[in-house]
Formats: sequence, structure tokens, C-alpha cells
Amino acid sequence: MKKILVSILALTLALTLVACSDDDADAAPFTLEDLPTARIGVQSGTTGHIFADENFPDAEVDAFPLFGDAVMALLAGSVDAVIIDALPGYEFVRENAGTLVLLDGQLTEEYYGIAFAHGSPYTALFDDAINALRADGTFDAIYAYWIYNTPGASRYVSPPGTEHPNGTLLMGTSAGFPPFELWEGGQIVGFDPCLAQAIGDILGYQIEIVDMDFGAIILAVQAGSVDFGMAGMTIRDDRREFVDFSQGYFSSGQRVIVRAPE
Repeated sequence: MKKILVSILALTLALTLVACSDDDADAAPFTLEDLPTARIGVQSGTTGHIFADENFPDAEVDAFPLFGDAVMALLAGSVDAVIIDALPGYEFVRENAGTLVLLDGQLTEEYYGIAFAHGSPYTALFDDAINALRADGTFDAIYAYWIYNTPGASRYVSPPGTEHPNGTLLMGTSAGFPPFELWEGGQIVGFDPCLAQAIGDILGYQIEIVDMDFGAIILAVQAGSVDFGMAGMTIRDDRREFVDFSQGYFSSGQRVIVRAPE
């Protein structure tokens, strides 16, 4: 009888320790060191998706059509963390203040570029236009409005009398990536659309935006369904196999969003 009681007490103690251990694990804040075995949400086809697959083979990586979908999964507890570009990460955390946090530390360093079909004449033309916009201050003004939210800064609008005699260029993008591209009042706005239209104004083209899944943009550029792709797209050697890129126009990096500790 004594042996049975001892066994029961030992089993009770063991179960108590397991329960306490589980509670401690749930309460422990998520860190970058937890990523290798975590449930990670990403947007399909993005640099964050590629990074997660390449660096965390033992993690459960869930790819979503939009970053917003991945963030919703994080809020619901379906994933432990979301790997996302730095500035959109700030935007999603700001929208969910007190519920989500951005972990310290950056996973990558990268530059966004504009994608063109191999051999496209627009690549050099766009580079020249970007240089002109940097020189006359227009680039900084667009940056001030969309990136820094500078008081008094104004959205870019085509200067009075601007004409577009060369027709229309189709821009492939993936809205839902604030502040670079997002839906507002039935239109896609953001840093990229403003910069694209400023480039078009210099070159004499109106810009028409085509929304699509991020993973379809390079294919659309290759197929000629759009004239260029601009969607906060990181310049990568593996993507250069399929498209050419403009000069880098924005410095970024991958960050991690998690739920705020309770």
C-alpha cells in the first residue's frame, strides 16, 4: 500500500512539473532564437518566404496570399511569428498596438528594385528618371510623405500641364503592403504608385496599376502582361534569372512580428 501511495505521489509530482513547465513555456516571450522550430507565417513568394524555407528547415512555414492574411493568422494564434519587410511590419504593429510587437534585430539587408523583362528598354529609362527625381527633390518629397509621414509633406501629383504622349504603361503590383502599395478609396496608392507616376510623368507615360498575387508579378513581367513590376520587390540573384532590375530605390530588411507577451 505504501508503494502504491509513493507511486501516486511521484506521478502527481511529475504531472505538476510538466504542467508548470508548459505554463512557463507559454508565458516565455518569443525570441528570434525560437524561429528554427516555430510556426512561421509569410507572404507567398516574398523574400521572407524564401528566407524562412532556406534557413529554418525544421519550422512549419505557412505561406499566405497577402501579409495581412499572415498577420490575421498570427492574431488568431495559428502561427507563432510572421517574417515581413521592416516598414510594412511597423505598419501592421502600429495598427495592432498592444497586441503585436516587432522583435529587435533584422534578419536580412536588401534593396527594392523595379522588375522588367530581360532586354527591356524601360530599365535604363526608369533609372535615368529615378536619378532625375533624386536630383530635383521629388524623390525625397515622396519619401517624406509615405515613409517618414513628415508634417506638411504632400502626396505627389502630376505637375500642371503634364502630358503623356507616349501612352500607358502597365504596372504589376500586389496591394496590401503598406506604405508601398495599399487600397484607399477604391484606388491603389502608396510610395510605389507615386514614384511610378513621377517616373511616368518624366518619360511621358500614364501609369495604370494591375493588382495581382505577389508571386505572379515576375511571371506577368516575363509574359508581357505588364510592362514592369513594382511591389517592394527585393533585388535577388535568383530573380535576375527571370527579370532585369532597375537601380535599388529603397533599403529594407526582414523583421519578425509576434504576439505581445501577456
